[in-house]
Parts: sequence; structure tokens; C-alpha cells
Amino acid sequence: MPFALLAEIFSVIAPLVMLAGSGWVWAKRGKPYQVDQISLLVTNFGTPCLVIHSLLVAEIDRAMIGTMAFATVVAMAVFMAINAVVLRLMSLSVRDYVAGLTFPNAGNAGLSLSLFAYGQPGLALGIIFFAVTSLSNFTVGQTILAGRGNLGAVLRSPMIYAVLIGIAGNLLQVHPPVWIMRSLQVAGGIAIPLMLFTLGVSLATLQVNDLKRGLLLSALRLAVGIAAGFGLSELLALDGVARGVFIIQCAMPVAVVNYIFAVRYNRDPQTMASLVVISTLLSFATLPALLAFVLR
Repeated sequence: MPFALLAEIFSVIAPLVMLAGSGWVWAKRGKPYQVDQISLLVTNFGTPCLVIHSLLVAEIDRAMIGTMAFATVVAMAVFMAINAVVLRLMSLSVRDYVAGLTFPNAGNAGLSLSLFAYGQPGLALGIIFFAVTSLSNFTVGQTILAGRGNLGAVLRSPMIYAVLIGIAGNLLQVHPPVWIMRSLQVAGGIAIPLMLFTLGVSLATLQVNDLKRGLLLSALRLAVGIAAGFGLSELLALDGVARGVFIIQCAMPVAVVNYIFAVRYNRDPQTMASLVVISTLLSFATLPALLAFVLR
């Protein structure tokens, strides 16, 4: 592998590992960290500001916004179909695990990698993927786990309105005053560092239960994500930054939010905690090879 490519891969992975690792060390040293409150701050304030600012300044083909959204919907449908079949073949509960295996960590890890690998254009496209998966998880995912819909939670989410504002502003070429853009940039700047730090704290505090099942299902999440990412990117003729971001996002591990939902609806949260930890560690191990393919 050429040295220049190795250096580029390292520059993408290192910030993610360092920030998440700092959170892990912080938690292991017993330092206080209010995960719930900080997650609420990031979700309801930092990330919406990041979304609006990134979409307003991004110089991307307008048609690519719709293409990425469509590709993400197709990916989620493929993930769910394959995972449901495999879970049935393994005689495991589809209701307990299919949502966790379908909706990847497109926020904490996916947005960070999209930014580090491709800059602002990558972050903007990563946000589209993240928005679609978040909306799907809060609707379809929670409906599967709870047995009922939760439209109210979706309508109360600032993320949905931030995406709509950002996309509308990008399509209409809106240019807000400098003071608004700078305020959004500073406020949004807290999102990715805190996402990664919180991910590290979560990895340090979640317990691994049933290692064998955790390894099998974690491998399933990554294998289906990587295979579908490459396959669908070819089928849908994605190229350049869009192709790279799409594959990276598809290949992300189980999201921490899936553990939170499993606890809320009492759908085997112990195993879901294992999936978050194990799939994240496996993802870190596979990232160099994955990035070598997408960054060539």
C-alpha cells in the first residue's frame, strides 16, 4: 500500500480513535460524565446547528441530495430484509434485534469519518444519510420494538427541522448574515467532538453479555453493511465523494441509540449493549481496509 494512502487513512482514523479513546479513559478513571444530559445537548442543539451550517455551505450537486436520500432508504430496506431472514434462520427474535442491526451508527462514527475523509462535502452527504436513518429508526425502528408508532417523538426532534431548513437553504441558495453563520458554526462545532467522546464513555460503561451471540450478530451488522454498501453504490451508480460516504455510513457499527431503545422497550438490552461494544471494536479493526478501498 502506498505511503501516501497509509498516511491519509491514518489521518482519517486517528481523530476518531483519539477522541473516543479519551472518553473511554475518562470513564475508566471514574470521572463524572452525564451521558444523558450531554447526549440531549448534542442531539437537540449541537447537531441541528451543525446540520444547518454544513448544508448551507456545502457545494454539492443538488440532485445528489435526493440521490443520497434515496440510496439510504434502499440500504435500510436491504439491511432489514437480510437481517430478518438471517435472524429467523438463527432462531433469534426478529423483533428484538432487527432494528439494531439495520440502523448503523451514522452519527457518532459515520459523520466523523465522512468529515475526516472528505471534508465539508462529505459531511453534508453524511448528514443526509444520518437524517434518513435517524428518521427511520425513530419511526420504523421504534414501532418494531414497541409494537406501536411514535410519530410524536419524530415531530419533536429538532434534527428533522434542521435538515429541512438546511436542504431548503441549499437548494434556494439562501445566504444568511455572517453573524448567523458564525453562530451556527461555533454551536455546531461541539457536536462531533462530544459525539465521539460520548461514544468512548458508552463503550467503557456498557457490559458485554453473551460473547458468542454478540460476535455473530456484530459480524452480521458489519458484513451486511459493507457488502450492501459496495453493491448498492455500484447498482445506483454512485461515484466520488457520494460513493465513499455511502459505503462508510453503511459499514458503521450498531448505534448506541439502539441500546437506549432496547432498554426503553425491554427488548434484551443486555445483548444490544454487547452488540454496540463488539461491533464498534470490530469496526475499528476493519476501518483501515475499508478506507483503503474507498479512498483509492
